[in-house]
Amino acid sequence: MQLNILLQRCRRLLERLYIERDFFRPYEILLALPGFHLVDGFRRKTWVRVLFFVSRIVLLLQYAIWADRCYLGLINAPQHSGKALHYGNTFGVLTMMLVRMLVVRWYLPNVEQLMRYLRGQQRHRKSRSTTHRVSYRKIANIAVTFQLIGLADRVVFCFSRTYREELYQMPSNLVDLGWPMVVALHVFSFDFASRWAAAFNVSLTGTNSIMMGLYDELVDIADDYSRMFEVRGSDGEFWTGLERHIAQTVKRHESFIRELNQLKPFLQITFLVMFYSAALFLAIGMFMITANGTTTYDVILSGFLFALLLECYWCCRLVDRLNDMNTQIGKHLYNLAWPTELQYTWADRSRYRQARSSLLIMMSSTQKTLGISCGGMFEMSSEAFASLVKMTYTVLTFLRDTQNFS
Repeated sequence: MQLNILLQRCRRLLERLYIERDFFRPYEILLALPGFHLVDGFRRKTWVRVLFFVSRIVLLLQYAIWADRCYLGLINAPQHSGKALHYGNTFGVLTMMLVRMLVVRWYLPNVEQLMRYLRGQQRHRKSRSTTHRVSYRKIANIAVTFQLIGLADRVVFCFSRTYREELYQMPSNLVDLGWPMVVALHVFSFDFASRWAAAFNVSLTGTNSIMMGLYDELVDIADDYSRMFEVRGSDGEFWTGLERHIAQTVKRHESFIRELNQLKPFLQITFLVMFYSAALFLAIGMFMITANGTTTYDVILSGFLFALLLECYWCCRLVDRLNDMNTQIGKHLYNLAWPTELQYTWADRSRYRQARSSLLIMMSSTQKTLGISCGGMFEMSSEAFASLVKMTYTVLTFLRDTQNFS
């Protein structure tokens, strides 16, 4: 009976998540799960605030336990080099996740400003477009999928003794403190994957929400430009409707560019950490898998490496889509019926020049990319993803050569 009630409640929560259609709702939930940030909408209930505080303490303690494991692994590295590499790699991955979360926290005011801007634009839309619905479902599906992967890891943890021994061996210096510490270590270890999956998911879902929200807004702006000559004034007069439509669309486009520019530092640092940490951990992970053979832990590790690679590809693809849509605005403006609709007459010469100048300025601004880069060094694109693969192969080759030399 209780199980049925729990399942029905989970089903209602999922339905609400998909019906809400707020791009940033999954992101806000994921910020709260690992105890990272609690938005104002969740602060009203005392039990939520208490749970958030406990989650933050647990996350920090889990990180401290793995720091201790890494320390012991380095001390015993001459006798157990494989285990030392495993502990060092896992602690490095956790550090990478923590750094990405701290980047989110540092730039959270800028992210929240963009959230308010995109939510305001969504409220002013007369209808929800198909593009908006598809984008929202992608965001929610990716967020839910990564959390289910964390739960699947718990299933493997429960039924695989080898996996528990490989990944969650109790640190000897903490076990010596007595059985209460052993019980606490087991509790913290069991909750480890799902909580840190949420921590990793914060950055991924946040980037998804931001990039897809920007893309949908740019799609609407492009649609406004494509209908430039279809609007008439309230009195049926062409120039009145055109001037009002140009002013509204150009203002909306300028607001979009302004919001994107204030968010670029956050995107640059996020992509920088994501790009180079992925290259490093992909190379180390593949080196460990090929050197040690296939174990349960290696299967789990290969899934995580695939997630890192997929994340980099997906982010590069999102930037490509955004740049393509920006280029599409220029094509819409170029393909407008300028000769037939925008005709020059002596009486309307000043209005003609003003309208033409405004449209030409916006057309010229779409001739270059939006400038979303990786740490200001190179622009994110499909070519950047190809460079990531080459870099990973180079690091892997170096590790193998070092092993053979030794």
